Amino acid sequence: MVGELDDICAQVDCPKCGAILNVPFSQIRLQKAAACSCGAMIRLEDDTPIAAIQRLIDEANPPTSANDA
Repeated sequence: MVGELDDICAQVDCPKCGAILNVPFSQIRLQKAAACSCGAMIRLEDDTPIAAIQRLIDEANPPTSANDA
């Protein structure tokens, strides 16, 4: 499904001030960067295999007969 993974957020540490940013997967996928309130621009690289993301989804929402398609 289109946009199915957009609810997933990654946490990114700002190298300039140390703040932790929560970045949605859609921003990682489309914009490839995140801005911190301190003014730093952080380049994002999504090198996570889709299988690892699916495993996280399955852990958070285990497949059952009702939702296993």
